[in-house]
Amino acid sequence: MYDLIGDIHGHAQELRQLLQKLGYTEQDGCYRHPSRQAIFLGDFVDRGPHIRETLQVVRAMVEGGAALAVMGNHEYNAICFHEEHPRGGHLRPHIPRNMFQHLRTLEEFSSREGWGEWQDYIAWFKTLPLFLELPGLRVVHACWDPRHIAFLRQALPDGRLTPEFLLRSAERGTPEYVAVEDTLKGKEVNLPAGVQFHDKDGNPRTKMRTRWWTDPRSCTYLDYYLEPIEALNALPVAVNALTDVWHYQDAVPVFFGHYWMRGTPQLLSPYAVCLDYSVAKGGELVAYRWHGEQKLSAQNLVSA
Repeated sequence: MYDLIGDIHGHAQELRQLLQKLGYTEQDGCYRHPSRQAIFLGDFVDRGPHIRETLQVVRAMVEGGAALAVMGNHEYNAICFHEEHPRGGHLRPHIPRNMFQHLRTLEEFSSREGWGEWQDYIAWFKTLPLFLELPGLRVVHACWDPRHIAFLRQALPDGRLTPEFLLRSAERGTPEYVAVEDTLKGKEVNLPAGVQFHDKDGNPRTKMRTRWWTDPRSCTYLDYYLEPIEALNALPVAVNALTDVWHYQDAVPVFFGHYWMRGTPQLLSPYAVCLDYSVAKGGELVAYRWHGEQKLSAQNLVSA
């Protein structure tokens, strides 16, 4: 059985506390449970105070067989920030906004010895799958759209990035780009003309991430958008304006992070749960203790 753990973002102390609460003990540098495995949902780096320690704990568990892990958008961004583009520059441009998001990680590995260690972690990130489908459950960082999952399965038989796929995924508008964007960063829709909001880093946005586990045909914008917009909150979603009205309907539990949830951890549906409760913004590190059930139970949510 599995203990699924949300976005850590360099909060190693909270990770250790949560693992201990779940019954894992440290043995020769690796946290282990006598009968369970952890599954990490990605986003180990950036923002937090102990990024190197977080990576040491997570990697030791994965390589020691005590855990599985999927790639988060912050690991993907780190790879692209590091990788040079054949036409010059890097796959993720070194512009101020991208550098600011990545600053804490760069600071932690800024020494000559640290830079070599960081390059080794970049190589390890490339071994992480973009999703996991195990008997009875699915795991992804941001969005499980079966159309993208099928594309990724065909393009990446083992679920892991190849150099060719990575390059194409960094080119806006390619099928690889669209699949990675939705899978690791979530589905977005265009906001109505003249409407924008500012994200958690203060950047103005004209697209909004959506609650892809919710049917937009029965929602107000407050129910469908991930952030409230006062002028739209009470209005029913203009479904005819959406280019894609798909939502997750499978009776297979799907676990994900990414969305900076706030408040008391809860289920989103009987088959969907987000485990990112904003530990990097003063929230909690959250896990779900899965025992093989098809319908999820809020009683199995555990916080550090």
